[in-house]
Amino acid sequence: MLSRTVRNAVLLLLVLALAAPLVSAQEGQKVVTMVLTSDPPSFDPHGSLGPAGPILLEYIYDTLLHQTEDDEIEPLLAESWSVEDEGHTVTFHLRDDVRFSNGAPVNADAVIYTFQRLQEVGRRSLIYGEISNITEFERVDEYTVRFHLAEPSAALLSALTYSYAGILEPGAVEAAGEDYGSQPVGSGPFMLAEWIPQNTMTLVPNPNYNGHRPFDESPDLDVDELRVRFTTDQTTRINALLSGEVDIAYITSAPLLEPVRDNPDFRILDVPTRGMIYVGFNTGSPPFDDVSLRQAVAHATQKQDILTIAADSMGVLTNTPLPPTIFGYDPALEAEGLAYDPDAARALLADAGYTPENPLAVRLLTLTSPTYQTIATVLQAQLAEVGIAANIEALDYGGLLSAMNDGDYDMVVLRYGWNDPDVLRVYLSEAAIGGSNRYFYANPEFDALVAEGRRAFDPEARLEAYREAQRILMTDVPWLPLYVPVTSVVVNNRVQNVEVVHSYVTLENAEIRE
Repeated sequence: MLSRTVRNAVLLLLVLALAAPLVSAQEGQKVVTMVLTSDPPSFDPHGSLGPAGPILLEYIYDTLLHQTEDDEIEPLLAESWSVEDEGHTVTFHLRDDVRFSNGAPVNADAVIYTFQRLQEVGRRSLIYGEISNITEFERVDEYTVRFHLAEPSAALLSALTYSYAGILEPGAVEAAGEDYGSQPVGSGPFMLAEWIPQNTMTLVPNPNYNGHRPFDESPDLDVDELRVRFTTDQTTRINALLSGEVDIAYITSAPLLEPVRDNPDFRILDVPTRGMIYVGFNTGSPPFDDVSLRQAVAHATQKQDILTIAADSMGVLTNTPLPPTIFGYDPALEAEGLAYDPDAARALLADAGYTPENPLAVRLLTLTSPTYQTIATVLQAQLAEVGIAANIEALDYGGLLSAMNDGDYDMVVLRYGWNDPDVLRVYLSEAAIGGSNRYFYANPEFDALVAEGRRAFDPEARLEAYREAQRILMTDVPWLPLYVPVTSVVVNNRVQNVEVVHSYVTLENAEIRE
């Protein structure tokens, strides 16, 4: 362990690293500085991006559609769209006034090039499955493109709002070749000016940006430079905020927020993630092929204690398989969750032949990160109180998935993130067993409902299908939802009129007060 003197010296160097680039700012420039965990491996949206990648891509690329904080799909590059042929074709009518930062038009050719390329090289992309469902890209005219789908999928619209679906400029990609990831060209409000990997990057306004984003109030940006710094140390981020070297920082530790919580120089924007922390069960093998034992675990779990101890209360408790941040969530379902009731848990265990003298022994997997290990430890203690002996094994992500693929586990603490209720089908449908369904869960009624929800482009029909699908899961308990993590974005009050939309800090309407 580092001595306090050495640790303080390291923190000082990190703060100086954050501060040093600011010295070179030109007089009168309006500079906003943001600090993130780590820089992305690439700005190619079809490659591996890392945690900060999706946030940074939002500044450079535009997508066909935009998803609001209320999970509504609205126009962006596509000013309108229509669904025909019983959901097998979707036609997008593009704006004709948008250009890339290099001056090339955003048109049907760029859209087709983008998604054909994603099908070819984007197997690691989170939206690869949806884009692979497109069998033909039809160029109707310069600003109209039609997607022909193998199967109807309303989830395509959600996928097209993700930054992974940012539209590329074909000429720039071809010219840069393998170096495109460090030479991105998009039609968003900013473009990359400088990037020193693992140190700093600078984004500057795109001269061709015309304010076309749906939440943008003006084509003119009040930010001359967006400077991005990187450090995993959250104490360093807070110190940099307090010293005025950084304007925007992402914080996930409640105690570290105390110096800025009541400070008039800052405001805190809480951002629940589009996903949740949950306990998953191996439903294909004993003991948790018995639904009553999964229900016993649910009754034995005190979620509030887990949230308080493991996440400093930075989260939102939930009982439903879809969190409040994903379309399909219904707050009325919360009351239908299995409540904390240790006596009910003991009764279910007794009915299955388990007693304090003959406890149920289970293997509980978790990730090696401190948060996940703490969750597992708190859960272990809660289960012990009702007669379940959980043996914790912490693995890295690859090792954990390998064990789950082999069915070599009983319970697992994990997290999922996505922006569409189709995530339930992806992880829990019987057809996905042997792939993404590592819980070996199978229920024909559930499968029919999520298939119906995937096909339904009508929001009300989708909502009803996913409402009933969640009811089944809340009884069968292949997953036990715990909480939705919350990240706090701290913003210096010199940067006004910004919002956080799905972790992206909108600077399109920002006003900088010097």
